[in-house]
Amino acid sequence: MVAILGRSRAHVRLLDMVSSAATHDVEVLIQGPSGVGKELYARHIHERSHRTTQPFVPVNCGAVPPELFENELFGHVSGAFTGAKARAQGLVAEAENGTLFLDEVDALPLSAQVKLLRFIQQKEYRPLGASRALRSNVRIIAATNADLLTEVQAGTFRFDLFFRLRVVPLEVPALRERPEDIPLLMEHFLQRYAAEYGKAPVTFSDAALERLRTYSWPGNVRELENCARCLLCTRAGSRVDEGDLPLLPQAKATPELDARPRPPAQREPFHEAKRKVVDAFERAYVEESLVEHAGNIAAAARASGKHRRAFFELMRRHGLTLRTR
Repeated sequence: MVAILGRSRAHVRLLDMVSSAATHDVEVLIQGPSGVGKELYARHIHERSHRTTQPFVPVNCGAVPPELFENELFGHVSGAFTGAKARAQGLVAEAENGTLFLDEVDALPLSAQVKLLRFIQQKEYRPLGASRALRSNVRIIAATNADLLTEVQAGTFRFDLFFRLRVVPLEVPALRERPEDIPLLMEHFLQRYAAEYGKAPVTFSDAALERLRTYSWPGNVRELENCARCLLCTRAGSRVDEGDLPLLPQAKATPELDARPRPPAQREPFHEAKRKVVDAFERAYVEESLVEHAGNIAAAARASGKHRRAFFELMRRHGLTLRTR
């Protein structure tokens, strides 16, 4: 079983949400900065669900080339393309009856987002080259360190997929937002790696403890874990002072790594923000309708409850052409 440590109020609230999500077979969207352990929370949900004895299959969406996404997820049959000499099952089949964890889901191109949305909605998929669709029973948990609502407004992430994934939204706080958990996590990692490396434990001066508590931890839990590993390699069996800590110099931290709180950005006017969300929804809805009806505008218009001319006007407004998959 995955153990997740933390006694801060923010983390206790998060674990309550995680426990609730585990008992309901719904999609979960985990958001939070890099290094907070989003996959750890996904595994925690899986292991406390009724699917615990079935596979947990993680997929790094950012590492899958767009042209291979469909093959990676859904597999192919023999002869589906040049070089496909044997049938290969995809990650969806590998995760059957278990959990499919889609990390960095924001990295998926729009074409792959359409395929993913259709799979989640219909609970079926068609391997490349197959003559019929297959039913699937997998749970989807997605994760991202991006602000997906901003991505939706920018038109780089589908409005409908965002809300399909966001049945239970979980926000994992940065480590700097729960300083009470730092000593507990540091002790855990020191004990774990002292046993693994066969090293004597370390102790900390008051100044070192204060530095650990007030440091902004731009790399979050991952950086704290690496700090513990480094100290066991370089200071095992000794007392660690502030100067011994392998932390980034705060004044020299790069803008990308400097995680100190900044003044909030000025919000755009309400009507502008609303217009962007509505535009994104209209485009996604019309595009999906055209895909579902193989480019038949009349059929798509009827199914949407709009007049054909009004539907075509929406197509024109959003630059959509008659393309089928």
